[in-house]
Order: sequence, then C-alpha cells, then structure tokens
Amino acid sequence: MQTHRARAQAGFTLIEMLIVTALIAVIASIAVPNLLSSKLVSNETAAIATMRAISSAQFQFQTSSTLDLNSDGGSEFGTLRELGGLDPLRGTGAPLKIGLLSKSAALTDATGGVTLKGYRFRMFLPAADGSGVVATGANAAQFDPALSQRYWTCVAWPVVQGKSGKRAFFINQQGVLLEARGTDYDGSSVEPDAGAGLVGVPVTQIDAEELATRGPGADGNDWVMVQ
Repeated sequence: MQTHRARAQAGFTLIEMLIVTALIAVIASIAVPNLLSSKLVSNETAAIATMRAISSAQFQFQTSSTLDLNSDGGSEFGTLRELGGLDPLRGTGAPLKIGLLSKSAALTDATGGVTLKGYRFRMFLPAADGSGVVATGANAAQFDPALSQRYWTCVAWPVVQGKSGKRAFFINQQGVLLEARGTDYDGSSVEPDAGAGLVGVPVTQIDAEELATRGPGADGNDWVMVQ
C-alpha cells in the first residue's frame, strides 16, 4: 500500500514526459501552420473586400458630381481621405457630410498608404503627363483636373510577404479587381507602382484603359481577374 502511494506521488516518469512532449510537438506542427494559413486567407479576403469598397466609393463620389475643380461639368475622383470624409474636398474647404468609405480604409499615413489587416493600400490620381501621383491632400496641386475625371488606380500588397498575405491586388476606374500571385511585393521594402496592373504604358502611368487580365502587367507580374 505504501509502495503504491509512493509511486503515485512520484509523478510522471522520464519516458512518460518525453511521450507527452512529443505529442505536443506533433500537435503544434499541425495546428500552427493551419492557423497561419487561415489568418493569411482571412487577410486576403479582407483586402479584396476593401478594394471593392474603394471602387464603389469612387463610383458614388464621381456620379454624385461631388468635385469639379475646372468647372467643366465633369466630376473628379477623390483621395481616400476625401472618400472617407476625413479631409475637406479639394477647393471647397468642407468634407463630405457622410463618408462613402469606412474611416479605417481612409485613414492614410504620412506616405499616403493605409495598413489594414495585414495589407497595405495606396490610391493614385493622374498628373498632367498621366503618371500616377499618390492621392493625398499634400499632393493635390499635382493632380490634373481633366485626367482625374477619367482615371485612378489603387494597389494592395502584403505587409509581410508570405505571412500576412501572398497576393497583390490592383483596381482602377473600370471596377475590375485583379490579383497577382508570386510577386515580391513586401511591406515598405518592395511596393507596387501606380500602373502595375495595366498594359501598354510604363509602370508609373495610369492613363490607360487596357488591364492585364490574362498576362503580364506593366510591372512584369501575371495578373488575372479576381473571381
């Protein structure tokens, strides 16, 4: 009886502890990658939803004739902060009373980008030569009013390539969302240019209508439509 109690109080043997440790390691090797993969897919799904929300907000912004700086009867597209009602509209001094885009998607940083759920987003409007200018209030003087009625682009890419996301995304005034896999776009170290998903123009240009829906874009990556 005393021997049985002594063995019960002794706890796990070394072999038992090794077996438990091995089991924990096996479970972790299965669970951790699955958890990371699930987070990555969730981030990419959120990025797709944000890009489509930006496109919808731009469409509403323009069709409501919100901004016409050159008074030619055509409305221009907005910056992210203008779409979200965070900045006064260019040339008016007053923001939108009701934002067309969530504040989290419109809250740009000093570089004109937004970080949201593992992804970076950046909007571009055209200069007079058709090149894409980061769409911030500080850059407003560079936007061409006539071209800004016709063109805009937005790009999204992972904060940490392969961990927070794998795909890059591109959308413009046509409202067709593109994705590219296998790119090296990664946080602030490798960022997509304004015309990445376009064809027939330099990668910095956005005044083009042809999208790279079935092959290389201006950045050399293969782009396809998001289904």
